[in-house]
Amino acid sequence: MSRLSRGCLRCRQRRVKCDEGRPACQRCIKRDEICEGYRDEASIVFRYETDKVIARADTAATASSSTTPSRRPRRKSWSTSDESDWTWTSTALADPSDFTEEEAASLNLHGLHPWVKTTPSHLRPSPEDEVVNRFMDKYVLYPCNETSSPGFLEHLPSLFKDVNVEGRFALRWAVRAAAYADLSKAQDSDFLAKKAFHCYGMSLSALGESLSAKGKVPDDYDLMTAVMLDMFETFFIDDPTMRGAHAQGMAQILRLRGLDQIYDSRGWSLFRLAHHRIQKEKLAYRLKSLDVSEEWLSQLSDEPPFIRLEKSALQISKKCGRARRLQEALAAGNSSVAEVLAMVREMVDLDQEVSSWRQKPEWSYKTLNVADLPEFSPSVRPPTNTIQLHPDLWMAYEWNYHRTARMIAHQQTLSCLEVAVRPLGPSDSNRETIRVLIEQLTETTRTLADEVLSTVPQTLGDIDRLGRLHDHSTGPPRCRGIGGYLLLWPIKVIKGGQVSSTPEQKRSAQVVFDRIRDYTGMKSHLGSLSIV
Repeated sequence: MSRLSRGCLRCRQRRVKCDEGRPACQRCIKRDEICEGYRDEASIVFRYETDKVIARADTAATASSSTTPSRRPRRKSWSTSDESDWTWTSTALADPSDFTEEEAASLNLHGLHPWVKTTPSHLRPSPEDEVVNRFMDKYVLYPCNETSSPGFLEHLPSLFKDVNVEGRFALRWAVRAAAYADLSKAQDSDFLAKKAFHCYGMSLSALGESLSAKGKVPDDYDLMTAVMLDMFETFFIDDPTMRGAHAQGMAQILRLRGLDQIYDSRGWSLFRLAHHRIQKEKLAYRLKSLDVSEEWLSQLSDEPPFIRLEKSALQISKKCGRARRLQEALAAGNSSVAEVLAMVREMVDLDQEVSSWRQKPEWSYKTLNVADLPEFSPSVRPPTNTIQLHPDLWMAYEWNYHRTARMIAHQQTLSCLEVAVRPLGPSDSNRETIRVLIEQLTETTRTLADEVLSTVPQTLGDIDRLGRLHDHSTGPPRCRGIGGYLLLWPIKVIKGGQVSSTPEQKRSAQVVFDRIRDYTGMKSHLGSLSIV
């Protein structure tokens, strides 16, 4: 008597062994296919009974399944005849984010693995996944004991492998939205841009459905989806009404997940990624710091530099909030110059405190004079006369994050002093005190801006940590995409009206910002709007 297979529908169709994993088998996940599910148990238990019993079981199964409809999108299958040609082999109902035959044929996708001559056809990923792989290769940073990097999006590749399961499509579409949008610039493709925004909309809808499930605690897929949507909007959506929207969403997800998440390595990594983004937006848009941030961060050790950096940024954010309230009180006549000067002294003390712990050998960097180096190409000429070379890209980013938070704090203090000095007469002794403070804070802000600009060549890959210039005739630097993303916030702060940078610094920052727009696809999507 033959054994009736209990494998999933896909594996039975392919006549391969199924591991019968739930809710999806590993074979389907590895093939990046939707696992269609398993036989109804009635068809197995009653297979030797009379036709009448079988019909009754089938009727019951049909009635049950009709009350819980499936949203699983069916997937196309592809075959390859060589390294570059894609052949459409199935016309099954497709995921809306998949490419049509014509769209796939229009893509210019070369092999992602430079260490092999060709990739066997049975190992070649689908066009959609090849685009996603390119995105991850460009933006994912893995933790490394040899560098300072704790990682950036390092769990995204493993999470993305499991997105073909009901309830996880939001992450699938969010990643595809970012990947399609990023590639659309290089390919000059309208259909990729349109499909990216289509995926973005589908991801928003799917995430809403996932989070609305009664009693559900948001999982890692929900949190990573919110992070990817926030990243997509940073690059490709210019809508002031959206400012801070996903930061609030990530904050709510973190609240619902609770403190337990930091005691798991992946949970901690996702918490770190989301909370850092939330705190950065709070500083950038001068919003009140998250009410539970202090409680969360108080549970963490002071030893890891990244945690120390987050705690310092939270202190700066709280001081900025106090300065804003004081400025409003001054304008309403409900505060005094003495109170302002006391706040300024506290801010200066905090600035010295959060700066001193970085003055250690492990945080040192080299400073080179541009005049002593070979000539740079005009398109990548350094924005300052000196270049900072850090041990790695992440350390340069941490310095710049720290500098940008300090610039915002100094500017908030300057705004208070400018309001406080207006009603003072020429003979008031406090007037001269405030004038000196304004000059000192302005000079410090401009020094910090120059330091950020001096990291641009290394961050965008024009020069490596050993001082060797990149040969752009061989192609773009590998770190250019992630470097542009990490530079985006500091450069926007310098070029905008948030801080008292000089006109020359603003012009230099605008040139760098134009490069970031080109490297990340912002320019191709938003055009002139992306300068905002």
